[in-house]
Amino acid sequence: MTHSTKGWLIVFEGIDGTGKSTQIEMLADKLRAEGYEVVATREPTNSVYGRKIRSLYMNRENVSKEEELQLFIDDRKEHVAALLAPSLAEGKIILCDRYYLSTAAYQGANGFDPVDILERNRFAPTPDLALLFDLALDESIRRITASRGDTLNDFEQKESLMAVKKIFDQMEFDYIKKIDASLSINEVHQLVSAAVLPMIEKGEK
Repeated sequence: MTHSTKGWLIVFEGIDGTGKSTQIEMLADKLRAEGYEVVATREPTNSVYGRKIRSLYMNRENVSKEEELQLFIDDRKEHVAALLAPSLAEGKIILCDRYYLSTAAYQGANGFDPVDILERNRFAPTPDLALLFDLALDESIRRITASRGDTLNDFEQKESLMAVKKIFDQMEFDYIKKIDASLSINEVHQLVSAAVLPMIEKGEK
């Protein structure tokens, strides 16, 4: 995995219900207002592979565990080739909702070795910054069900999310910055901005 030389890759990670999508929108608006070129994207993507992954949210029984993991890897390969690598080469700031750390955590909870998963993602650019949104599990589930009015999908069951959170908590990479997602939306936005803006303004990799 190699750092880009021109653009910035900032990924938003964490268990479901932590507010990542809202924070990406707020940060994208802020950066664009300051004149930066921003690409906001997410994984799974809307590719053929991404759509297959989303079909698993309600039923994961139609594919083997290895086939499921391979879908995430194939989706990411296409994402890197079609959008991430070209945008980085053009000097743009990419804000990505989930990346390979999520694959390591969620597929790790599904029985794979997270270290092996990361090895299989060595083709993907290393993030310049990974914002890991940290939230208590019960609050995460409350937000998914009560605040959003959603039903927990197959990736969001409590026992599974508990294992996912444990893997996230054990990750130690120098590009990870933990964000307290229990705070208000505006307070979290301030933490996100404080982590991102100085880094970009300095222009240091």
